[in-house]
Amino acid sequence: MNLLIIDDDELLVKSLVTILTKDPSISVSATGHDGSVALQLYKDHPIDIVLMDIRMKEMYGIEAAIEILNLDPSAKILFLTTFTDHEYIQKSLSIGARGYLIKQDFDSITPALHTVSPKFYR
Repeated sequence: MNLLIIDDDELLVKSLVTILTKDPSISVSATGHDGSVALQLYKDHPIDIVLMDIRMKEMYGIEAAIEILNLDPSAKILFLTTFTDHEYIQKSLSIGARGYLIKQDFDSITPALHTVSPKFYR
């Protein structure tokens, strides 16, 4: 599966790339550090799943997700964030995100990706 990873923490993005690509069915097509570039990267690269933070500097992930889903209603977006605020969880799921993961639970990321795109399950 081809991932787009969007998070304002550059070290986290690099760590995610290293961890997630240990699974042979996962490749990272592109990375970015703000919601404002997520839409363009989504258009420019073959993407199966967007893994994106909620809060970022220029544009929040929820805003970017709305734009991506307007472009492609079948887009698969998973939010990865430190926020456990019910308002964020409800909003992200109500706009069409496929899931909401907490950054501190790295072990749940790969299984969540395979749940969202089971055709890539090894």
